[in-house]
Amino acid sequence: MKRKLVWLLLSCLMVAALILASCAPAAPPEEKPAPPTEEKPAPPKEEKPTPPEKEEVAKGPEMVKVRLTKADGTVVEKSVEKPRYGGTFVMGWEREPLIFDDALGHPYYATTTFLTHDTVLAGNWARGPAGTGESGWNLNLWPEVENVRGGVVDTWERPDENTLVYHIRQGIHFHNKPPTNGRELTADDVAFSLNRLWTLKTSIYLANPYIESIEATDKWTVVVKSQPGQIGVIYRYSSQYPKIMPKDAIEYYGNMGKWENAIGSGPYMLVDYVSGSSATLKRFDNYWDYDPVHPENQLPYLDTIKYLIITDVSTRLAALRTARTDWLTWVLWEDAASLMKTNPELKYKENPCQGLPAIMWRVDKPGLPYYDIRVRQALFMAVDHEAIARDFYGGFAEIHGHPVINIPEFAAFYIKPEDRAPIVQKMYGYHPDEAKQMLAEAGYPNGFKLSIVCYAPQVDLLSIVKNYFAMVGVEMVLDVKEYGAFTSTASMKQYDVLMYSTNSVAPEQFSRDRIGNIDNYSMIADPKLEEAYGVIKANFFDTKIKNETYRKIHPYMLEQAYYLVLPGPSDFTFWHPWVKGYAGERYVGTWAVLCNFPKWIWLDQDMKAKMTGRQ
Repeated sequence: MKRKLVWLLLSCLMVAALILASCAPAAPPEEKPAPPTEEKPAPPKEEKPTPPEKEEVAKGPEMVKVRLTKADGTVVEKSVEKPRYGGTFVMGWEREPLIFDDALGHPYYATTTFLTHDTVLAGNWARGPAGTGESGWNLNLWPEVENVRGGVVDTWERPDENTLVYHIRQGIHFHNKPPTNGRELTADDVAFSLNRLWTLKTSIYLANPYIESIEATDKWTVVVKSQPGQIGVIYRYSSQYPKIMPKDAIEYYGNMGKWENAIGSGPYMLVDYVSGSSATLKRFDNYWDYDPVHPENQLPYLDTIKYLIITDVSTRLAALRTARTDWLTWVLWEDAASLMKTNPELKYKENPCQGLPAIMWRVDKPGLPYYDIRVRQALFMAVDHEAIARDFYGGFAEIHGHPVINIPEFAAFYIKPEDRAPIVQKMYGYHPDEAKQMLAEAGYPNGFKLSIVCYAPQVDLLSIVKNYFAMVGVEMVLDVKEYGAFTSTASMKQYDVLMYSTNSVAPEQFSRDRIGNIDNYSMIADPKLEEAYGVIKANFFDTKIKNETYRKIHPYMLEQAYYLVLPGPSDFTFWHPWVKGYAGERYVGTWAVLCNFPKWIWLDQDMKAKMTGRQ
């Protein structure tokens, strides 16, 4: 019975299992892999630039604010780059120094003394482009007293009409070379240097007869006396021309004819000279002066200055293009135009022509046509000044630079072309028909013939003028002479018409206009000009009176047309952008301190390294 029950139970279980199996879902079919699809590349992720490190962001030029005062008391505030110390500044130079002592010849050729020696007074850098902008410091000028600051002299005074008293600055030391050995500069050195220049036969100052005496009255005072009425001339020649030499060194060596003996108190020391190749100057660490724009900064900024002497023009230009030199000046307009195209990164300054070419006709002989003002004005009108400037000089020329150039130094009395008298505006225009009419009115309906004394470099320009004159019936013959014969003819006044140049370096001199002056090639004897010259000379130190006198007399000078002033070409100064604190300055003071600007400038050595791969 038990076995039946077990069997029955097993049967029931089997039936239940079959029933459950039949009710289960069918097994899923085997999945086949899908055919591969062509994968499209994912769009590239936009890479965001990595932000510069904080240190790199802050590495731009550091700016500082400066506050300066003009001569009239106006305050000027501006933001400028903060100067940095160090680096070597290389100047492209066309000639080697001929002397190392300005008593041995013309100071112009004592190149290195502009930086190795100090003068009594100096141009004020803070009045130039780096500061208030009252001076351009890029032309050969004699600055007014307001734009001058102390050199080896701390203060000065004029106790009477014929006396200057210079108070010597204490704490100035000469370079540490024997026999001077870095001793302090005193009044004896200043008086000795000035007297030496007035007595040594090789000095250009010997010809000046107006000095009365120069004496050191104590250790820090020098008294200079002039002959009556000549104090202005003596001020010029005693204050900004002579370089101060150590008395003991001159007595020991006899002179500083050898470069190895050069000792001064200037910002740089001459440490090497290779004739025909280079001159190297090193920073004088014990220099006394500070930057007038940044009075907390001791000068100079540069470690080294090198004059790279390259006499060939094309080689000199190539050296600038390739950054072998940092700076170059007196670049002619043709070469300047080329540099602007090949090296647009270069900075430059266009310098107006100081000595405009001029046809100097005699106005002292009634029998000559030029005695008549109508003839002079007519010949002005016969010349197309704008065309000469445009076509002969490529547009880089000065037309309205007489009697003075349009520069910051002369802003108080320069007459703009549009403000000149109608007759003067016509003179500088081109009016050949009116010129013919004026010549006829003056008694020359058929024109006349003239002969002009000149020398070879002037022929091209004069040939253009000759064609213009021919159009109004005036025949001009060019009497071309060798230069020596030309200068002799000029000095002896053996001509009726002479090609020469005007002179706007020192307007108070009236050098081309006053009676008896050697440069008065037109032989002018005009009472109005003499009166103006007398007022200016008598008020040499009063800039206000001088400016008023200029404003009154210059319109008259223009109308008189005492000489035919022609357009004159600009020259250019170029420099690389890493030369900082610089705006084309060349003469910070008179021509006797030519290119002394490196005393104040500085270099961005990082910029130079990035642009050239070298410092």
